[in-house]
Amino acid sequence: MRRILSLLRLPKPSSRRQPGPHGPKPRELLTDSDWVRLRAPERHRDQTLSPGALEWLERLPDGFCPETLAERFPRIVNRFAMLWPDPGLTENYLDELLMPKRPDRQGFPAEVTFELQSLQFLNEHRLYLADDPAGGDEPQEPGL
Repeated sequence: MRRILSLLRLPKPSSRRQPGPHGPKPRELLTDSDWVRLRAPERHRDQTLSPGALEWLERLPDGFCPETLAERFPRIVNRFAMLWPDPGLTENYLDELLMPKRPDRQGFPAEVTFELQSLQFLNEHRLYLADDPAGGDEPQEPGL
């Protein structure tokens, strides 16, 4: 019986530091070293566009292809290609990119920010205007 119980015992807790009594730190209190631990390590495949990303870029309407983003941040474009079939997930990812939560971050260059905002506009069209019978099928400039 003792042998069976010893097999069922839970492993000893690891010596890794556990979150404090109130759980993990809120995002706004994280330091740069905390963010380094939270970010996924960069992989070789993150440095080039995936075949799925290349297909996604070709399917985007004229004027919405994020060329600078693809050139400078292929990892982000690869993620967009995976998320794009779900407009809600795409909206969340765009919000993460455009509304920084990390302290003391420089942000994206202006041309990349513009491309992200264009993708956001296109995605909002998919989310909110696609079912509108008066909205048409093609995205239009705001105010037109």
